Amino acid sequence: MSIYDQSAEWDWRFGQTPVFSNSLEHKFDWALIDVQCNVEKGKVVSGQVFSDCLVPVFIDALNEELNAGDITYDVSGVQTLCARVKARFEGDDSALVVVETYIPELEKWLSSNI
Repeated sequence: MSIYDQSAEWDWRFGQTPVFSNSLEHKFDWALIDVQCNVEKGKVVSGQVFSDCLVPVFIDALNEELNAGDITYDVSGVQTLCARVKARFEGDDSALVVVETYIPELEKWLSSNI
């Protein structure tokens, strides 16, 4: 196996990382979001989202999914997190702004900052 192939594998890039914590904060037009997470071997083992968002069920859903235990700390994990939260709100016309605006903006921001 070449050095390039080895270093391109998920396990080498993320799975062997030491335990760490990260806090990411961003002010969207719709709310201030502060995502804090603890990561072990490339997986989020615990996390918390703090926000002044006026849709608290959205933040609650993010917290529940973030703490599911199977979210990886990479772009794929962000996509999984956002897809699961989006699925909770699809079909709910009162949450249209969450599905069409909040989640896509959050996914784009998190994906570019982890």
